[in-house]
Amino acid sequence: MLIEADAAELDDQQSISLYIGNVEVEQGSMRIFADEVLVHHRPNRQPQKIIAVGKPVRYRQVLDDDPDEVKGHALRMEYDADRDEITLIDEAELTQGEDRFASDRIVYNRVTERVTAGTSAQGRERVKIRIEPQEK
Repeated sequence: MLIEADAAELDDQQSISLYIGNVEVEQGSMRIFADEVLVHHRPNRQPQKIIAVGKPVRYRQVLDDDPDEVKGHALRMEYDADRDEITLIDEAELTQGEDRFASDRIVYNRVTERVTAGTSAQGRERVKIRIEPQEK
């Protein structure tokens, strides 16, 4: 994982690191852009959880078997490395190709490419979905 920011603080005793200002996180084809990022580390310093906040936090990723880039944004984003899931919270939107999901909470599993939104993702708002038919 590569992180760039205007400022950084590392606390080995707490196993956390904080990055502030124009933060860019890169892991494989995943990119996160935020105002502030807090990383919870495992003892071997591998990231366990990433919490990003911004106005908004932006996420993008190119999938191996899909030419369409997955893009998302929200005021807060949490990445759980064990589950390989991204949770977009508050003013959340996720787009893949022409398909678009919008809600206060969206959970995206990067392995299964499964999207859960609204109350099924423990959100409070109704989900707005636009699904475009695939051209043959």
